[in-house]
Amino acid sequence: MTGSLDRAALRVIPREESGVPSLRVCGLGLRRRRTWILKGFDWAHRAGEIAWLVGENGAGKSSLLRVLAGRERPTSGRVALDGAGSTRTLYYHPAMRLPPEVRAADWDRLVDALTGGAPRREALRPAFADPRTKVANLSTGEAKRLLLESLLRRSAPFVLLDEPYSHLSETGQEALTKILRERCRTAVVVVATNQRIPAEAGGVRVRIERP
Repeated sequence: MTGSLDRAALRVIPREESGVPSLRVCGLGLRRRRTWILKGFDWAHRAGEIAWLVGENGAGKSSLLRVLAGRERPTSGRVALDGAGSTRTLYYHPAMRLPPEVRAADWDRLVDALTGGAPRREALRPAFADPRTKVANLSTGEAKRLLLESLLRRSAPFVLLDEPYSHLSETGQEALTKILRERCRTAVVVVATNQRIPAEAGGVRVRIERP
């Protein structure tokens, strides 16, 4: 295994090969300086059930999601995405934040415009006593629910979420699980988490371990 970048590391499988969104990871390696984060990793998954990435902190779960999302190039190996005509991804990571000075109502109007008025996920979206409330005055969990709700209003064949359950209330976690169960029927849903996986969520567990 070499440290050179593979120009074919990310390619799209033609639609005729599969009508169901799927991904294949072949011999994936990711190295930072002299340390291998992932090495020789093989995996395949398709829409139909949630894939849960589990493992110790630092095992490479977040790194794998960044590669799948196209945010980071692997050192070696290949990621093949078949998005039934599209490779657009919805990607969430814990560092994402809403602008603190924006008001909830203004954010809703912006998301409405960007999504063409796609239905809101009212169960996930927090209830506001005053829609003029600024994001800075929301709790961490409320702000995260608002962000996830706006993200998941968009459609895409790949949904990649890094620790989406942390800081959510029980109600928020239940709403998110319901949404992910619905989305995995038509999209590849991959969730990296150190949280307890909801029993009702089903799916498969993919253990990530350091080389």
